Amino acid sequence: MELFFSDNINNDIIILDSQESRHCTKVLRKSVGDSVNVVDGIGNFYKGELVLISKKSCQIKINEVINDYGRKKYYIHIAISPIKNHDRLEWFIEKSVEIGIDEISFIQCERTIRKNIKLERINRIAITAMKQTLKAKLPKINKIESFSSFLNRTSEDMKFICHLENNERKDLFSFKDSIINSLHSCILIGPEGDFTSQEISLSQKNNFIPISLSDSRLRTETAGIVSCNLINSIYEF
Repeated sequence: MELFFSDNINNDIIILDSQESRHCTKVLRKSVGDSVNVVDGIGNFYKGELVLISKKSCQIKINEVINDYGRKKYYIHIAISPIKNHDRLEWFIEKSVEIGIDEISFIQCERTIRKNIKLERINRIAITAMKQTLKAKLPKINKIESFSSFLNRTSEDMKFICHLENNERKDLFSFKDSIINSLHSCILIGPEGDFTSQEISLSQKNNFIPISLSDSRLRTETAGIVSCNLINSIYEF
């Protein structure tokens, strides 16, 4: 099953943009009268019929709507420090969306090297991953902000920080029952070089629990993927 994405929906008509239209008509060779499936990124799945093809867009008549398609009962939020290599950051975005994530935040820590992110490109990668894995919900992706600002606004029930400073950390699965009961989890992933002692202390003052993801020292993007997968595993199994 091939999915297309559009947030341009008026009454019973969906309009695909130039990029989606080109893929629909030039790559997949869809023509007027063919069935087309579309998702809107907010959880709705549309079954429709291609009714108009123009140079820069396509129009699809909606025949059926499935609301809350593939909806989960839990919420996963990962806050990660942007890494220097943007390709590796994009890999994290792609794989976390494929696994299942609800929100991604970028945090500027003391040891963060990259000061900006290509948010438009990241959103395109997230949309592609959403379609490829037959999802209808696009994760919320936030602009980069300071570490302290993020701590002050975070309201999830279960809040964790992954760091390497000492042995106070417990395995994430030690909190399995609490995570399942809370339904909303947030995990902080630090920069290359880890969080500073001051940042760890500040996070704990804001009720973030130190955790370990592995006996090995993981790269930033790998830690993001592992934490996403572990939280999903806790809820699913």
